[in-house]
Amino acid sequence: MPEPTASADAPAPAASGGLRLGTVLGAPVLLAWSWFIAAGVITLLFAPWISRVRPDLGPAGYVIGFIFAVVLFGSVFLHELAHAVAGRLAGYRVAAVELNIWGGFTRFEPREQADSPRSAWTSFTISVVGPVVNLVLGGAGWLVLDGLERGSVAWLLLFGFSLANLALGAINLLPGIPLDGGWALQAIFWRITGSPFMGTILAAWAGRLIALGFVAWAVLQPLLTGGTPDLVTVMWTTAIAVMIWVSAADAAKNARRARRVETYDMRRVIQPAIAASWRSPLDDALTYVDPQTGRSPLVVVLDDSGLPHGLLDRRSAQRAAPGTEVNEHIRPLGPWIGAPADITAPHLLESLTHRPRATHCLVLDGETLVGLIDLPEFFDELLAH
Repeated sequence: MPEPTASADAPAPAASGGLRLGTVLGAPVLLAWSWFIAAGVITLLFAPWISRVRPDLGPAGYVIGFIFAVVLFGSVFLHELAHAVAGRLAGYRVAAVELNIWGGFTRFEPREQADSPRSAWTSFTISVVGPVVNLVLGGAGWLVLDGLERGSVAWLLLFGFSLANLALGAINLLPGIPLDGGWALQAIFWRITGSPFMGTILAAWAGRLIALGFVAWAVLQPLLTGGTPDLVTVMWTTAIAVMIWVSAADAAKNARRARRVETYDMRRVIQPAIAASWRSPLDDALTYVDPQTGRSPLVVVLDDSGLPHGLLDRRSAQRAAPGTEVNEHIRPLGPWIGAPADITAPHLLESLTHRPRATHCLVLDGETLVGLIDLPEFFDELLAH
């Protein structure tokens, strides 16, 4: 499934540890360690069926079961590759493709461009192409089955491959986050409401309903037909339901966080500031009052080349002798970035991806320093609620 992009309300998580298999579209393809757990489970589930159809194979059935697991995850890779290609054609850069215990995900890098109504249809297209690829693969495999000897190893593998791809495509098209159909539904709600945030919230609730539906189906379906629920079926459907429920809740939480970022008032963290040259008189810096706020602003001391060097330490400066220069009472500024006075929270966060160790942001009106943002304070304020 595609991880939400900048237009889909949530920052994508970093890929987990694992093996790097190569690159596609300039992005790494990672095989998470959890994939080996999934491969083992698939082998154990597929091998008994092989043994019933071909008891003569004996222990070799487990080898075929593992081969099936590898082939199946090849289908998952093609699913994710479809997401990646569709996103790349839409102008997104692919950050990573990962295969893991749940299948996989394609993560895109955020874009600075603002969302537009067309972005919803782009998101819809990126979401549905993956399941469509699985349905095409499953359908093609089903058509080829008649040309193979029934019960042969090739027939067994192709039968499992076709059935798994048809199931994978159909389940992924269910309209609820975190399934691909859920992100397609999110795009539809986004287009209708004009809000990607509202689209995510509604599609996440649809995902929760699907999670409940999985458990209800496992329990009620056999009861309605006069049977009793199968414990194994209830266990694996419950595991899937929990995964869907938790992922839907995370998507809603990330959407609310992204919404808060989009609407955040930067005036809450921009502190008035002025620039002072290296040899400016300390008395002038200490007595200056910001005409708009009536407060004493922060003083950023510039070095001899005119670059920010440090901040005036007012506590130390209060004990200074008359005639002292500002350079005698400074504390290091640390890594910094510059930003225009109309900077928004999303654009500041995007700028910080290129300078992640920055501790301060200098706010400029043209070429004039007018404010300073303490970035740790900004992050604390942003995540406080």
